[in-house]
Amino acid sequence: MKVRAYGKLNLTLDVLGRRPDGYHLLDTVMQSISVWDELDIQTSRQPGVHLQCNKDRLPTDSKNTVYRAAKFFLEDCGLADQGVYIFIKKYIPSRSGMGGGSADAAAALRGLNEMFKTGLTTEQLMAIGARVGADVPFCVMGGAARCTGVGANVEPVAPLPDCWLVVCKPPAGMSTPRAYSILDQYPLSSTQATPRMLEALEAGNLKRVAKCLGNRFDETIRLAPVRALKRAMVDAGALGSMMTGSGSSVYGIFVSEDQAREALETIDSMGRTFLAQPCSGI
Repeated sequence: MKVRAYGKLNLTLDVLGRRPDGYHLLDTVMQSISVWDELDIQTSRQPGVHLQCNKDRLPTDSKNTVYRAAKFFLEDCGLADQGVYIFIKKYIPSRSGMGGGSADAAAALRGLNEMFKTGLTTEQLMAIGARVGADVPFCVMGGAARCTGVGANVEPVAPLPDCWLVVCKPPAGMSTPRAYSILDQYPLSSTQATPRMLEALEAGNLKRVAKCLGNRFDETIRLAPVRALKRAMVDAGALGSMMTGSGSSVYGIFVSEDQAREALETIDSMGRTFLAQPCSGI
């Protein structure tokens, strides 16, 4: 069984506080996009979870989100004596803010649910996913959503209007823990982007959406390649441009495919590029 694992973009990312346990409180709007990894899931005669990946540097043990998601699924469904083999074909870059690891875990949960005919609801799969990572519940549901708390409270919202997206992952990257350590040196989000974004999405106004983009990590980390990419996107005709997640990928919103493809050629030398559209994520 082959399952797609769709990446995501943060249209907004406000940081509202920090819990006593160190986790940050977020208010973010995320949108699934048509850039994906692919999982090949099969049963195995050997009990347990067995992973392989086309990227040798990625772990294939309990450090991998897919491994943990599959293990939790089998245990929760009374299938701990079963075996699964999963091959992960990675396309979404790591340390990009595009949610590749979370998307892979979510795809594993959906695929295993179908393979073993366990009949878990989306909400039940999301609950398992929340034990793997904060972005996994969103990736299980897909589409567009407002995610609050540590990011695992997911509420569907109006999707990004029809458009074309150019995404570029520059060579420079940053781990999520490092990004948060930098962010903690600054005050919390003062002007919150998410409420304005929700109004723009509900109105279905793409130009207004593009003007409401916001990301507290983008404001505080200020990586030089990210700033250069945002300028290049706007110069190429993007209605708006923003870094996604804790970085370092940057996206631009374009009205037409032709315009987006021209922009793609312009920035191709600045990193790994993708042409995408908003999608349901499942």
